[in-house]
Amino acid sequence: MERASEQHSEGWRQSITRQIRPLRRASGVTLIEVLIGLGVLGVLGLMAMPSWAEFQERQRLKAAAETLASSLNLARSEALAQQKFAFVQLSGQGSDRWCYAVSMVQGCDCQSNCDAVQTVQGSSWPGITLSNASRKIFRFNWKNGAATGANGTATLIGTRSGQRLCVVLSNLGRVRIVTSKQSPVPGYSQDAGCS
Repeated sequence: MERASEQHSEGWRQSITRQIRPLRRASGVTLIEVLIGLGVLGVLGLMAMPSWAEFQERQRLKAAAETLASSLNLARSEALAQQKFAFVQLSGQGSDRWCYAVSMVQGCDCQSNCDAVQTVQGSSWPGITLSNASRKIFRFNWKNGAATGANGTATLIGTRSGQRLCVVLSNLGRVRIVTSKQSPVPGYSQDAGCS
């Protein structure tokens, strides 16, 4: 009987041993591995910072050019709707403190207290300069929306990258945005006249 009892306990031990899996080495990362990973991420982040700043400036440049083009189209629409001449007057060229106003009265700029349809401040886009505008005042005819004799170009420049976008107004009142060939902005056609 003792023998049977020993066999029974031996069998019981074997079944328990089979059920208990051998301990495996714990998986995970050590503190050293985490610190090395963070160091590598930090270095990669520092390398990406200049291109991130240029990307942000390019987005501000695009937004400023699109807003100016939209304002010129607004002035044209207002001239046709109100049957009056409409004007866009630029101020503060050559600096980052530029602005412009859309109005139905000539001489109404963004710095005077007048009844402007729209006033836009260049400070909305830090690092963007309004430069080389061929004229200070763009005028739209109320008869056909044309800018006859008041056509021209306004150049917006990113001060960090030097990239340029030119907002071009034709005699017929058509507004388009082009980029320079020297430092092109993706998404816009290149024009040698944009400088």
